[in-house]
Amino acid sequence: MIKQITSSIFSSLGAGLVAQLTQQYLETEYFNDFLKENLINLLIALLAINTATLGIVLTKIRELVDQSGNFDSFKKTKNQMLLSIREQLFLIVAAIITFTFWSSKKLIAFKNAELIFGVIAAAIFVYSMLVLYDTAKSVLIVIDYDSPQP
Repeated sequence: MIKQITSSIFSSLGAGLVAQLTQQYLETEYFNDFLKENLINLLIALLAINTATLGIVLTKIRELVDQSGNFDSFKKTKNQMLLSIREQLFLIVAAIITFTFWSSKKLIAFKNAELIFGVIAAAIFVYSMLVLYDTAKSVLIVIDYDSPQP
């Protein structure tokens, strides 16, 4: 679990850096402006969507557990779902902190502060897309699950 989270964090930071360097090369602030205006709302909306989706998935899992009688089959899945919610809550808090610091006149004066905060904001966005992807994957896994016959 820790290895997966660490991998996702570094992948997101790498993608964020590429996005920021691309913006600098193209001399545009479009992505940063988009993130500043929309990221927190987007994260809250994704949390709501993912929570509703996980509720549907849990209902289906409950049916499968009742059919098979194997309560341990989905223990790991439940833990992953809880982790997903925690990750999303953390991303919302991290975005609020990032934008608070990014708008600080004292902090933005440091060399490369604009780039660093841009990378962090972009990484939060990318990480949220990874969480969304994992949630979508869980739906497909549950749909494809063949419960063992008792």
